[in-house]
Amino acid sequence: MVKRDRAGSRASGPPDLAKVSGDDLLLRSWLHNRGENTRRAYERDARAFMAYAGKPLGEVVLDDLQAWFDCLDGSDATRRRKLSAVKSLLAFGATMRVLPTDEGAAFRLERARDTLHERILPEEDVARMIDSETDPRRHALLRVLYVLGLRISEACGLTWRDMTRRQQGGIASIFGKGAKTRSVVVPAKLWKELVALRVDKRPDAPVVPGHEGGPLHVKAADRIAKRAARRAGLSSAVSAHWLRHACCSHSQDRGAPPHVVQAQLGHASLATTTRYSHVREGDGAGKYLD
Repeated sequence: MVKRDRAGSRASGPPDLAKVSGDDLLLRSWLHNRGENTRRAYERDARAFMAYAGKPLGEVVLDDLQAWFDCLDGSDATRRRKLSAVKSLLAFGATMRVLPTDEGAAFRLERARDTLHERILPEEDVARMIDSETDPRRHALLRVLYVLGLRISEACGLTWRDMTRRQQGGIASIFGKGAKTRSVVVPAKLWKELVALRVDKRPDAPVVPGHEGGPLHVKAADRIAKRAARRAGLSSAVSAHWLRHACCSHSQDRGAPPHVVQAQLGHASLATTTRYSHVREGDGAGKYLD
């Protein structure tokens, strides 16, 4: 059972500017107007680098960045994401003339091998994940992540104010990455499942609530997905985001036009969507040559 679906919060007063360093002010400006999840992740990465360097950002040199990157743990994708965040901060500081130079500009990495295919589950694996979940609330969450292809933060933030009933199913208004709003069709079967789950009739009630009826926290949602994957006998690496990958891939495999899938998932580029396309059985350029 999930012990806490809701994260606690601490009230914070106005900052004492006399105690705020120049690096803190730069960090705050760099993070301004970014989405909550992006801001939290970028700040964590930037502060980890600042702690490692042990010096003001204005004194950082390329060697500091290279040494930090070399000692990072985690997957290649995670290390590259952290490096990208810090390089962005240093470039911003140089552009704003707060830093003397952009020391990250000279740090070049070869393009990583695309391993996306390793994170796309077969349809039968996804079915086992979802079917093995007997709790209605958690089952609905898994279905929302897969059928609608939402990011975990989007699924947790979805309220009934965002839902519009249609003759068949409904429409979910998703406020997503990049502060962009998109409309996602909710199929009739999933709509009925969500309505059956609803107890709180207020417009701001969560569509998929936590176990106490309040908002579902992203960490709790990811635990739900990981436990479902474990019951299905899948890798411990499987996370809630893999269901979004599966949605993008499986829908195209079944004939959904890439531009329709792009609009539903909120991809900025069609190229991102088509990365999930698979060569269908019996198709391929070679058959026209042999």
